[in-house]
Amino acid sequence: MPEDVQEIGREGAATLKRWLEATTYIELPFDAYNNKIDCTFFTLGDKKKQFDLVGHMLTGKKAPVIVECKRYSSPGRQYQEFKKFLAIAYGHTAKEIEDHNSSRESHYFWVTFHPFNLDNWVKLETYDHMKMAVDENPEYRGGQFNEALAHEIAGRITVLVFNPKQEALSLTRTELETIRPHLVRKVKTL
Repeated sequence: MPEDVQEIGREGAATLKRWLEATTYIELPFDAYNNKIDCTFFTLGDKKKQFDLVGHMLTGKKAPVIVECKRYSSPGRQYQEFKKFLAIAYGHTAKEIEDHNSSRESHYFWVTFHPFNLDNWVKLETYDHMKMAVDENPEYRGGQFNEALAHEIAGRITVLVFNPKQEALSLTRTELETIRPHLVRKVKTL
C-alpha cells in the first residue's frame, strides 16, 4: 500500500478513535497500525482480516467492539467493501462459535467519512443485507448458512457517517479524561 494512502488511513482511524471514545461508551485501545495482532481476526475457512480499531463497550457485558474505518471523499467501492465487511462479521462470529461453542457477541462498526448506497441506506444493518453479503462472499461462510446467527449479528452491526466538523462538537481528550472518573461506565470490575 502506498505510504500516502496508509497515512490517510492512519489519520482517519485516529480521528474516529477520538470521536467514538468521546461518546464515553466505547474504549478502543488497539489500532491496526500499532497493534496488528490485537486487530486481526479469523473467520470460517481460516480467512484472516485486520480491522482498524478494536476495543470494548464500557457498559453492559463490556462486549468487544470491532471498527472498520473508511476515510473516503466519495462513495467509491464502499458498498462492495461493506458487503464483504458483513460477510467477515458473520464468518468471525461463526468461527468463535465453532472454536469455543459461544461468541463474545462483538459489535461491528463501519464508520465512513462519506455516505454510500443511499438507496439502501436504511437496509444496510438488516438480516436481508447480511444474507446477501454472505451469499456474495461465500469464502467467509464456511458450511451451511445459519439464519438465526445472521439475524443476531445483523443486530450488532452499526453504520456511521463521520463529518470532520463533528470533531469540534466532541469532547477533547483532556475533557474526556476529566469527566471519565465521574462516569459509572468506567468503574473497576474486580
